[in-house]
Amino acid sequence: MARPSNTFDSLSLTIAVTPQIKQYLEDMTLKGTFGSSPAEAARMLLSNGIDAMLNSGALERRKWALKDGELVLVAPDQPALTS
Repeated sequence: MARPSNTFDSLSLTIAVTPQIKQYLEDMTLKGTFGSSPAEAARMLLSNGIDAMLNSGALERRKWALKDGELVLVAPDQPALTS
């Protein structure tokens, strides 16, 4: 299943992994539920891990808003921005 289109621009991030991790990511793509490439599998795992940390309270959820067509972080003591 293809992932839905991003509402916002994506940024590139380069990470280094061991050969073992790369092999596991490739194995995950063979199952068909973690994308079609090791990079897509890594993106999905990272996203799922962050979601789990947010849901458990281990990571504080941040507030974001659109300002002049750009996504910006809203400081905890500032009201949400609107365009």
